Amino acid sequence: MSARRPAGGIDFEPLQPATFLARPHRFLVHARRRGRRVAVACRDPGRLIGLLRPGTPLLLAPRSGRHRKTRYDLVLARSDGRWLSLVPALANRIFESAVRADRAPGLRGARVLAREVTHGRSRFDLLLEHRGRRVLAEVKSAGGLVRHGRALFPDAPTERGRRHLRELAAFARAGGDALVAFVVQRPDVRSFAPNRSLDPGFADALDEAAAAGVRLLAYACAVSPRGCRLDRRIRIDRRAGGGRSR
Repeated sequence: MSARRPAGGIDFEPLQPATFLARPHRFLVHARRRGRRVAVACRDPGRLIGLLRPGTPLLLAPRSGRHRKTRYDLVLARSDGRWLSLVPALANRIFESAVRADRAPGLRGARVLAREVTHGRSRFDLLLEHRGRRVLAEVKSAGGLVRHGRALFPDAPTERGRRHLRELAAFARAGGDALVAFVVQRPDVRSFAPNRSLDPGFADALDEAAAAGVRLLAYACAVSPRGCRLDRRIRIDRRAGGGRSR
């Protein structure tokens, strides 16, 4: 994803409109662009239930390269009159940009010390300094599954996510500071919850992390064809979650 970082978020390059036709598998979308059927790379491996229907407006980023099989990447989809980001890899860049600009609610005065920090068997997104302490931070992208204004994560079982939470819990029990930030790349949510009905192991690991002292944060984003940024902190309902999306 080619996108630069303004203060507190990222800017998209100029995007091109299309409409959704089909999703043959999780990494490929077929869309209609200027009357022609085009193949589009999908960077979100989640199920995206209820989001991608025939006729859904999309915004695509043009791509080139001798080894590419598609000429476009899927960036945004429109649902209920709002644009949603479908590029999970942007979550840590959005969060990092907000921290660097001191625009991450709950982390006033934090600094980014390093990226891609290895600890145990895992690599975590960021090492921060906050209130005189070093903090190991993992960022998760949410928003592919929403029910009644609540973002649910994950929308597909994630062993990697469970492992991250268990290792952060162990780190916190050993005296370290850790946090997990859930970045919901859409504006139309009021809260976040683990998806207990789909991945109870992840929900249990999140409870374990919270009990060990890992800090949990969740944010909704402002999304437009121009870019995406953290907008506000949202409530975390660890005992809720599950059910059908809208």
